[in-house]
Amino acid sequence: MKIEFAMRAFIVYFLMFLGISYGLFAQTKQEVSGYVTSFGTPVVHAKVAVVGTDLMTATDSKGYYTIEVTPRQELQFSYVGLQTVTIIIEDVTKTLNVKMLPEVNDLDEVTVKEKVKKIEAFSDELGEDGKPIWMPTSMGPIFTQNGSTSYVKGKDLNLAARDLTIALGGRVMLRKSATISLPEVMLWDVDGNQFYPTNYDIRDVLPQVSEVYDVMVLRSLSLTNRYGSRARNGVVVVRTKGAYFAQRKEKVNKTYGNQQVYSDDAIAMESLITVTPDYLKELENSNTPEEAFTIYKEALVTNARDVAFYADVAQYFYDKKATDKAHSVLSEMETAFVTNAEALKVLAYTYEANADREKALSVYKKIFRLRPQYVQSYRDLGNSFAAAENYQKAWLMYMGYMNTTDSLSGTGIDAIVYREMEALYFQHKDKIDADAKFSLPENKSELAYDVRLVFEWNTSEAEFELEFVNPQNQPYVVNHTLEQNPERIRDEKLKGYTSEEFLIDDLGSGDWLVNLKYFGNKQFQPTFLKVTTYYNWQQPNQKQKVELFKLTRQNIKMQLLKLNNRNLRY
Repeated sequence: MKIEFAMRAFIVYFLMFLGISYGLFAQTKQEVSGYVTSFGTPVVHAKVAVVGTDLMTATDSKGYYTIEVTPRQELQFSYVGLQTVTIIIEDVTKTLNVKMLPEVNDLDEVTVKEKVKKIEAFSDELGEDGKPIWMPTSMGPIFTQNGSTSYVKGKDLNLAARDLTIALGGRVMLRKSATISLPEVMLWDVDGNQFYPTNYDIRDVLPQVSEVYDVMVLRSLSLTNRYGSRARNGVVVVRTKGAYFAQRKEKVNKTYGNQQVYSDDAIAMESLITVTPDYLKELENSNTPEEAFTIYKEALVTNARDVAFYADVAQYFYDKKATDKAHSVLSEMETAFVTNAEALKVLAYTYEANADREKALSVYKKIFRLRPQYVQSYRDLGNSFAAAENYQKAWLMYMGYMNTTDSLSGTGIDAIVYREMEALYFQHKDKIDADAKFSLPENKSELAYDVRLVFEWNTSEAEFELEFVNPQNQPYVVNHTLEQNPERIRDEKLKGYTSEEFLIDDLGSGDWLVNLKYFGNKQFQPTFLKVTTYYNWQQPNQKQKVELFKLTRQNIKMQLLKLNNRNLRY
């Protein structure tokens, strides 16, 4: 209780310093309802309970339930033979449609060694930087000269260190943010065996320091794409002396080996068959912006609580260069959803996609007042201040974020905030009063990438799958679903963020594809996804593009973006 009071006191003081009004909103019970199904069939008499309390109910003959719950509490859905589902409730949660899956008992998962592959052949060939040109990994040889890597010989490690993670400290840069070096959150590839920390201490499964021949850290998406979503924080490749000497005489295999190949199964967004709402059909048939605005007003009577309605109509007016009418629509949207943070995010995204930065800033201030305990609020407001060229207030928001967290873990939104702090510092340090305690790399070139992608979505319940395909036609898939990535979803809910970034340090020649498969959001409303593409990140010719996607079609792989090095030039 004392900690909570201290945090609120800090927030109030901090916002007063920024000139932002603040009110403390009491958390009250809210009604949550929805349907529980399994493969499209209603789950009758499923138990729905508020974790840590005696409150519970059961689904009826249609699989429907309703229950009162307080934000930040957890709802648990259980039924014999089906996997239990636990969901953290948020301030805007009203509808929660839950899909349950059969319970699976995997008796084989009794070891921490999660994936084993025969390690590929070793090469003695070194590049000019002293690194091996090809690094053998569990996913085949990886060409290391066109990506972001750190390399160290085993003999140069601190042999007196009690474990390998400590021995690596100061010898390799585990992340590009120099003050963040937490190897326990990275994927480890040791002699062809993959280890990822889950419920065990990674140090227990690593070799002794004296047994290590060399170590290479892979950080870039272009290097880690073959490992999948677990490699989002980078991969530490370790070769022991035994593996090295066993492989020296083998011929180097400079192929990708048994890698997946992209099946070219994504549908271009413009080719998707979608149902156009009646109000958009009527708008398209209008002859003037004034006539279209009259149609909007008539449609407003039946669509006043539809977030997508306002976003669609506003974008129509933006596209027709009728900005004043777009602003009128969005102003009415703000009034209609003044206490709904998820709807206000859509409003802010729409402003940003149309370069209305000052209006977006005003909305992010409102969201902050509604959700001061959400770390996303600090990042969004800080980023919005920076976009509006108020760099000092942006810096203060980022510092406020740091004060709300125990540490910057290097995962999730922590990585996003830290990278944006780096950018703000190096690009505008003459316009900010930076904290002397804040440590940054001296060499800005270490922070540069060809492309930085930031994905943001308006609702925490959104589930989807992202697929990145490199020019060699190799896919890299990231799952953002409760089933496949429950730890990540829980972290997002507990901290309060809905965003992720991906980095490509070398686009190379050819096209990178970014595809998405949407699985829904447990509601009856669409999800809005904002994608910001930064080209030449942390370089003098940096530029960016903001795009907003309305996600409605489920279980269809859509091509969102196509990236190539032509975009690196003006």
